[in-house]
Amino acid sequence: MSEFRSFAEGRGKGQRSSHAPVAGAAGKFPIQSAKFQDPHFPFQELPTPNGPAPFRYNLSKFLDPADLQLIQSAGTLVFHTVGDTGDYRGRQQDFVAALMTEDADQQPANLKPAFFYHLGDVVYFAGDIDKYGDNFYETYRDYPAFIVAIPGNHDCQPDDPQDGPVDPDKKPLDGWIQNFMSKTPGQLGSLKTGSNRTQMDLPNVYWTLNTPFATIIGLFSNVGENEGEIHQDQIDWFRSELTAADPNIALVVTVHHPPFSGDVDHSGSGEVASVLFDSFNTTGIYPHLILSGHVHNYQRFTPTIATSKGNISVPCVVAGNGGYTNLGKLHKVDGKYPDAPFKISDTLTLEQYDQTNFGFLRMEITESTITANYFSAPYAVSGSPQGQLHDKFAIDIASRIVKTL
Repeated sequence: MSEFRSFAEGRGKGQRSSHAPVAGAAGKFPIQSAKFQDPHFPFQELPTPNGPAPFRYNLSKFLDPADLQLIQSAGTLVFHTVGDTGDYRGRQQDFVAALMTEDADQQPANLKPAFFYHLGDVVYFAGDIDKYGDNFYETYRDYPAFIVAIPGNHDCQPDDPQDGPVDPDKKPLDGWIQNFMSKTPGQLGSLKTGSNRTQMDLPNVYWTLNTPFATIIGLFSNVGENEGEIHQDQIDWFRSELTAADPNIALVVTVHHPPFSGDVDHSGSGEVASVLFDSFNTTGIYPHLILSGHVHNYQRFTPTIATSKGNISVPCVVAGNGGYTNLGKLHKVDGKYPDAPFKISDTLTLEQYDQTNFGFLRMEITESTITANYFSAPYAVSGSPQGQLHDKFAIDIASRIVKTL
């Protein structure tokens, strides 16, 4: 069990139970629940992978040699990342897509984003195939880079009889599989929009992206709204991928449910935290960065982990404000929102957060450094959005020293 899993259990907003703990005594800032709660939906069986393990995918699968050479020559891999986008109730996802497109267009040719790594919940509320046209392909119609993803809980959610008629032919994850695990990746994803974006042929719902400057291991935390759930077969795969990763370049782990979150609606997943940190301790391999979505705001935590080689820091970033209509608020401490940086315990600090704006991260990775730039802006229905730099930090790959810039 994660050493960070603590605090009292409570409820979040809305009719359905949330595992977000209530705020404790003065000075307490809940970041995980103390007790596992059964999800609204049972664990969903995973689909058949596109081929045998270890489910690795090279950047050269979708970038042409000239683009790869630009990355090599520049000595920098650039990509965008955020999660929780395609909410058909509003156009906030279009706003974030416009922010990312503007950012991509402003970069010089050798520093343009090579891809957008989606952190899950691509289409709300149950990953329906018929919503991909309007809420994925049309949303990213002008976005210039390829898009890869891990699924979120809503991407694999079955139809809920509480929400209306149930489609008897629907299978969980069928929309995500059709568009991200396609057997025909050259096929247009949508014929009813003007988008020329084609489907992707990722190897599995959990998979590893190999690039010249970073290994990105993506986990799938299944359907729970309150807790992620990762079974032993995926844990075994994850540990083998940690061990196999090139030790000389950056190592990034992605998972939809965050290990830590101070919000009132979801909170962090103690189950995911246990899988992550138990795997790191077992293998002796620690990533440089963990990226998650699920919670509809931006938060950056720094846990300090005691290892056989001394204490190390592994920044854990929540970036789930990519377009879901309602942003999530944090717990208050002594009647007010915390001032960042906020020390939660001797081993955990909330470095920065943004609970009022939609935004995205631009990651820049070299041989020596990971630099993360978080941009956000107040939502506007029309006009050309201008993202403002809200948080910037750097990780030295060799020393693992983390600095806020």
